[in-house]
Amino acid sequence: MWLDRLFADGEIDFERRCKNRMKIGAVIMLLGALSVGLMAIMGERAPVIDQGAMYSGEFISSYYTSMGIALMAVGAVKIANNVRWLKHPELMKKRAVEERDERNRLLGLRCWAYTGYSMFLVLYLGILASGFVSVTVMVVLQVVTAVYAVMLLGFRVLLSRMM
Repeated sequence: MWLDRLFADGEIDFERRCKNRMKIGAVIMLLGALSVGLMAIMGERAPVIDQGAMYSGEFISSYYTSMGIALMAVGAVKIANNVRWLKHPELMKKRAVEERDERNRLLGLRCWAYTGYSMFLVLYLGILASGFVSVTVMVVLQVVTAVYAVMLLGFRVLLSRMM
């Protein structure tokens, strides 16, 4: 299972991981191009719910265009880094050692754990504060928190069965 390969203590095939990252980078670039392409087709006719100045079609169009360009840049950088590692064996070996290092892996896992719990706190505080601003925002934050909690519980059950 992919989770086992991601977090397990077993051997990591770094070359395969680089090739997978390049595929992910290509998908990210494709999503960015899709965003830019849709906004080029739709232009300022992008659908908006509120006709206020902040939510005008021009704002939405520039937002999705900028997001698409950023995604294409991130995908290109991801591909370029992995191509560079694959072309230069000494760089690939150095990077592979860094990724296999137990301390770095433990730091990464703790970072995800602390970030996850902090996100719960931020979402909860956002729910408390948003009730004074907008009921819609409050409900959206509650749904996001509920989905996050279900995913956390699901992964907990999945990992407890695997280990």
